[in-house]
Order: sequence, then C-alpha cells, then structure tokens
Amino acid sequence: MSQRAPPALATWLIEQLGPVRHRESLMGDLIEQFRQGQSESWYWRQVVIAVLLARLHFVRSMLAIPKAKLILRLVIECAILAVGLGTLTWAAAANKVPCTIGICLCTKAP
Repeated sequence: MSQRAPPALATWLIEQLGPVRHRESLMGDLIEQFRQGQSESWYWRQVVIAVLLARLHFVRSMLAIPKAKLILRLVIECAILAVGLGTLTWAAAANKVPCTIGICLCTKAP
C-alpha cells in the first residue's frame, strides 16, 4: 500500500521558510497527520501558519539589528524563494544579491 504524499510545494515552503529550531519535527508531524487522513487544505493551512509565525519571529528578532542587515537577509530569502519557484534564475539572483550587499555596506545604521 502506497502512502499519500503531501503537496510538494507546501513541503518545500516549510523546508525553506519554516521555523529553524523545530523544522524537521514539525514537518514529520504534519506529514504523519496528512498520511493519517488530514486533507490537503489542512496541510496547506498548517504550513502557511507555521511559515507566518516563523517570519514574524524572524522580523521581531531582526528589530535589534541595523535595517541594512534586515534588508539584506530579506533580499537573499526572496531570491532563494524566487529561484525555487522558477521565477528567477541563479544567474539573475547572483547579480542582484551582491548589488544589495553593496548597498547595505554603504548604508549607515541609524
């Protein structure tokens, strides 16, 4: 008997943007619940909630550092997400991220 596979994009999103500390155990619990009969919409809802909470925690932790570093981190995460979704090539990302690093290094902290 083959087991149901959860939605690949939702699984990829939680791998990339989910909570760092408990990512693997959370993913394991979600997949287990999905295979025990939870729906795809339930799985997606859980992934979206986990990613939003992880991003909220990230933003709150970044408030203590200069804005330039926060911008750099967000640009890098967006580039990784865009490459993963196929809307940006690695070459284009490689051109954009160093430009952002240069801007961040030239920006004075408040």
